[in-house]
Amino acid sequence: MKLRILIVDGSRAMRRLIHRYRRQGGFTNVEVEDGVDTGAKFKSFLPHLVLSDWNMPNMNGIELLQALNKQYSNVNLGFITSQVMQKMKIRAQENDSLFFLSKPFTQEQSKWTLRPYLEG
Repeated sequence: MKLRILIVDGSRAMRRLIHRYRRQGGFTNVEVEDGVDTGAKFKSFLPHLVLSDWNMPNMNGIELLQALNKQYSNVNLGFITSQVMQKMKIRAQENDSLFFLSKPFTQEQSKWTLRPYLEG
């Protein structure tokens, strides 16, 4: 079974980079440009993992995580973001986020960060 990853980021270039890294790992990926558009994609795609930026237009990453947690149980979401402050980490942990991966990152860094969440 191929694992499904939903990539949510306001930057098309960043979505494409993450997509390429994950596709090379044999995963099925779907891209969404902001949190508002994620709900419908989540429901139809049913991802094993959501990779989200924190700062996005219309709905930020923590708002997205809270909305998904309200509607679904066991949402696996990790943040890939350029801005990582302690208060953000605390807020994310309080809402059951899995991890933070700081931008910029290498394919190797993403592989090691995501590995525990993508192995079955």
